[in-house]
Amino acid sequence: MTENTIPRALSQNEIILLIPATINVEELINSATSYNKEIDTYKLLSFISLVVTKTVKYNFDKSKYTSHKKGNIHSGELKKLLGNDYKTYYDFLYDEKILSTRSPYSIDKKGETFGYGFTSFHLFKRLNLVVFNPTKSVKFDNYFNNSYTKKCEETLYNLFDKTKFSIDFNLAENILFSKYFDNIPHNLDKKYSAYHGSLKQLKKFLNGEYSFTRKKKYYERKPSGRFYSPLTNLNKNIRNLLYYEGEKLQQLDVKNMFPYLLSQHLTKIANINQKRIERLQNCSDFKTKYELNISYTTKDYLYTNRLEKYFVEKYGMLFPQKPTGSFITGGYLSKQGYSEYFSLDKPKSLFQYSYSHSLQFNKKFHPSVQQDSQVTNHSQRFHKTTKGNWIPKSNLYPNSYSKSKDLNDNSNLATLYTESFKSFTSAEEVNSKKKLYSNYISTKTFKSLMDKEVTNFNTLTVKGIIYNHFIDPFKNNTGLSKWILKYEEEFNEHYNGLYKQDRALTKKLFISMLYARNNHYIEEQKVFKSLFPILYDLIREEKKGDHTIITNELFDLEADIIVDTVARGLIKQKIKTFTIHDCIAVQEKNIDISKLKLEEAFISRFGNCPKIELE
Repeated sequence: MTENTIPRALSQNEIILLIPATINVEELINSATSYNKEIDTYKLLSFISLVVTKTVKYNFDKSKYTSHKKGNIHSGELKKLLGNDYKTYYDFLYDEKILSTRSPYSIDKKGETFGYGFTSFHLFKRLNLVVFNPTKSVKFDNYFNNSYTKKCEETLYNLFDKTKFSIDFNLAENILFSKYFDNIPHNLDKKYSAYHGSLKQLKKFLNGEYSFTRKKKYYERKPSGRFYSPLTNLNKNIRNLLYYEGEKLQQLDVKNMFPYLLSQHLTKIANINQKRIERLQNCSDFKTKYELNISYTTKDYLYTNRLEKYFVEKYGMLFPQKPTGSFITGGYLSKQGYSEYFSLDKPKSLFQYSYSHSLQFNKKFHPSVQQDSQVTNHSQRFHKTTKGNWIPKSNLYPNSYSKSKDLNDNSNLATLYTESFKSFTSAEEVNSKKKLYSNYISTKTFKSLMDKEVTNFNTLTVKGIIYNHFIDPFKNNTGLSKWILKYEEEFNEHYNGLYKQDRALTKKLFISMLYARNNHYIEEQKVFKSLFPILYDLIREEKKGDHTIITNELFDLEADIIVDTVARGLIKQKIKTFTIHDCIAVQEKNIDISKLKLEEAFISRFGNCPKIELE
């Protein structure tokens, strides 16, 4: 077949069979005719194909295929395929040294179930896809996981028709074989399982053995979450070769979909509370990232919240505005000529209380302190404690707020709140909290840092570089030798140190970490915590008790956008559209309009859009 030739779709009567390449089909058919004229050629080859498919199973826990020497087949299934004389077919294939001895009856299955497998010469060998046209049409019924899926997803599954899909399946097999076996064998069993399982799914797809799954929440009347179709189970290399109605199918992929949706979800759960503040202030990664040195207690938290409340009630804001003309009248800041609010960025240091700070503070604002520091003896105004600390002798705070530098200098975020608030507390209580102010970081600042992390995380996902951001930290934390082993374990191919390989493994580990329980993927969690300590705390707290809660939430959100908004909308416009989780597959002529529909869906909901590219 030339490169530009469009592959032919199978007719309704044609069927694809999976046969070990070590079996010469023509010779086998001639031998069968000599052995017993009652043997049907199609049934004989179907029996072999059935054994091929039964000896590979999908492991849902590991999300991988596993090949076995034998697969269990119930006698009822054999009777349906071969008739009551199914043992004749087995005896012939056993005599031809194609099938091995059946394993004993399985007590775990009702009825007669035996294990069928190939002899060593044909076991775990390269496979061929063979087209056969039986005398009697074979049609497979669609499988639905529940009645709601069958009823509600008709718009999506009605597009699946074996006579409309086409692929060069010989080319597909060659690509898979090259992918897994071109290099020196490594983890040969696992590589063969990936190859074996991928061809099994292609066989089922081409034969129209379709299954459709979508979960239903108990409190909703329709399915929700991800929609699983035959396309989602196909190997990515195979999907790239598909045609529909003679036109190439192209996949529009939303880059960084899962972390992007996570950044949107985090805005919902981002909140500051007493326990979170305590955890973060005891978190070395948090203090290191923001260069903090904080001592803060539960009692301090409650007290400072009362203080914040006072300032809001007094001034309508947490921090007083900067006066355009700085002057003091009777110990109070003049309220004339207020300018704009000043903003707070990341502080250089939050541990500000010291003798020099107190000196500047009292010199500048206390009515009883002279403005000329050179003629004022600080020992007259300060008392040295038994611990060597200097504290003001006055029991009252000054009556206004300022910094030792200009008000717009954000390096002194923890400088004292100052105001005479008679209705708020007694002078004695205020005096007992003087050290609190020097160590104080407000809940507003915590919220600001939290919002900053969420925004930064979202920006990385929108730009499509979130996984790039973690490549070096993950790789360095793991070590090169372990990194190589992990890659080859996950992808069943040789590691060549390519960027795309590093990114693929980083993506796999990153998403797996978010899927998993809090006590799994510890090393990856350490890296994430060092880069996003607040987000780490949010995610970890959210997953306590049910580690699937975030995953399910994001799957629902993903499906709502991709399946229920974009795909359904395009299908209503007569555009053939298929969903593959965070991708949609459309014919080449519909790429532009489909991409526009995707962008509109994200922008209308979130105000921005992640990168959308052809797979």
